[in-house]
Amino acid sequence: MLLASLLATLPASRANGQGLPLRSQQYLGDAQHLAAVLGKAHGVRYACKGKHDQYWRKHMIELLDLEAPDRGALRDSLVRAFNNAFKRTRSRFPLCTTETVEAEATYAAEGREIADRMAAYYFPKPGRN
Repeated sequence: MLLASLLATLPASRANGQGLPLRSQQYLGDAQHLAAVLGKAHGVRYACKGKHDQYWRKHMIELLDLEAPDRGALRDSLVRAFNNAFKRTRSRFPLCTTETVEAEATYAAEGREIADRMAAYYFPKPGRN
């Protein structure tokens, strides 16, 4: 449920037919950072669950579908961030150890923070400035 807050809210913002609101550089940086964190989480999970486990990769696909559904620079940068982080993490954690399992939990928490921040961008809470 890492992306639950983000994924549950974003489709509604697209359903209005007007697309997504203009996104700031900070927001786009968060999207790229989230893609990298998903790549790291996929890398450590791969070490423990094997290549057939696609849990974190499925979240990445959802992120792409929501944030960069069309080919272009944004989609390419998100894919590159995910793939590069995955490769680096696979090198760092080639085997499933206690440290690997702990790393996945750390990446999940980091990803949740980023996803919550991105969701707040689309749907800020009333009374907060």
